[in-house]
Parts: sequence; structure tokens; C-alpha cells
Amino acid sequence: MNEVTEEADRQSARVLMVDDDLDLSQETCAFLIDKGYQVTHAPNVPAARQKIADNPYDLFLLDLMMPGTSGKVLCREIATRMDAGIIMVSSIEDDAERIALLELGADDYIIKPFNQLELLARIRALSRRRQSNKASRTRLTQFGAWEFVENERHLKHDDGRLITLTSSEAQILRFFTENPDVLCTREDLLAVGRVRQHGGAGDRSVDALIKRLRSKVEEDPGNPVHIQTVWGQGYVFRVG
Repeated sequence: MNEVTEEADRQSARVLMVDDDLDLSQETCAFLIDKGYQVTHAPNVPAARQKIADNPYDLFLLDLMMPGTSGKVLCREIATRMDAGIIMVSSIEDDAERIALLELGADDYIIKPFNQLELLARIRALSRRRQSNKASRTRLTQFGAWEFVENERHLKHDDGRLITLTSSEAQILRFFTENPDVLCTREDLLAVGRVRQHGGAGDRSVDALIKRLRSKVEEDPGNPVHIQTVWGQGYVFRVG
């Protein structure tokens, strides 16, 4: 993306920050507004739901732990109902928590306290991917009884079932369908799925994503036909 296009993207990007830490929210919102983004703040999930009902957003910055309804609940609602980027914000560094958020549909996870410039870099990267998807034509891919409608992030079965994918699931499925019968390591899939702050080769975030994808595309997830494990190495995708 050239500088002119990226500047236009920043001017049009609508961001909702949902966080009960008012000092951090004020600082972050002011920083992003100064960088050209349209930023709104909500201190809790009910307030965020009202703002979402009244306005469209391109990106959500969601605090994980808030009084009342948690950010997890809102993350899942957003991932299943709209095409928007989701960056979770939390002081929790637990791997299991990060994996759970990935399964719920988060695109990224940044740990408090964070550097504002790092947050900006992540937002820009997510925006570039979204712009790239919008610019490309809709690509239909057939495998087994499924039709993958890539840009709309859903799967359609021959029997009429329609399955919605999170953005990370769609990224990995796209990579699989473009590379059938090729061994894909966990490191490959971590990069493709844009899973950040991972622990390298031992990170199990991809395994959680694969488990979720299998539950959506396999008739018997315990005996997969399309997404097959190569023990100790990674996964291979079979068109079937």
C-alpha cells in the first residue's frame, strides 16, 4: 500500500475502543485520533453494543477483563456478525487465554502496558489486509462437499448449510486451499493466521485453530479427511 492509500485508509477507518481503564483509553484514543483515525470509546460491553447498533466500525480494541460482561463475549459477537478487525487488549499473558481468544475470533492480542507505536503498527497491518481483501475479487474454492467463499468468509455445503469463519480461520483455510498436499508447519500457519506474540515452535495456538476449522469442515473431526495431521511436523490439506 502506498503512502497516499494508507493515509486515506487511516482517515476513513472507524475504531471503537472498549475498555474500563479511562486513563489508558483517553491516552490511546487521543494518540490514534492524532494519527488520523476516527476513534470512539465505550467503558463497558453494554455501552459498546449501543454504539455498534448506531454506527459501523472497521476495528475494535477490546479489553479482556471488564466489570460485568467480559470482552470475550463481545469478541465472539463481533466475529460472528460482522466483518471487522479485532485486537484484544489485556494484562494477562497466559497462553491458554490467548488461544481461547483466537478461537473466539480475535485477530491479534496485545499485552498491557503496550507501546502506542506498536499498537499503531498492528492496526496498520490489519487495515492493509482488510483493504487487500476488499480490492481482490471474490474467489470461490471447492473442496469435498464445500464451497469456500473467501472474501465473504463463509463456507457453503452441498446440503445448503452455511458456516461463518473468523478472519484467522479464513486466512488459514485460504492458505490450505492454495497449497493442497503440501506440508504446512505450525510456524507457517502462525504467520499466515497473523497470530502474534506466540512462543515459537512450541506454541499451540495453531492447534486450537485447526481443531475449530475441523469442527466446521469435517464430517468426523476425529477422523479428518481434509485437514490431516503429520505428527511432529504440521498439517497437510487434502481436497478430498
